[in-house]
Amino acid sequence: MSTSTSEHKNDHAPRHASAKVSGSTTASQHRVQVAAARLRVTLDERLGRPTPAATKALAKEEL
Repeated sequence: MSTSTSEHKNDHAPRHASAKVSGSTTASQHRVQVAAARLRVTLDERLGRPTPAATKALAKEEL
């Protein structure tokens, strides 16, 4: 094995780990998800990318 290859190459969380959280989330977890959705909406607008409707809806919720 070369020194540049990690032994645990695939041991990271999936990209959309937050989408796979069980049905019960705490209030603080929900606030983080709302804040992340707001950031994604802003970034998508700046980059001219479409934003999923579910993300837009989450971004409109109160923190």
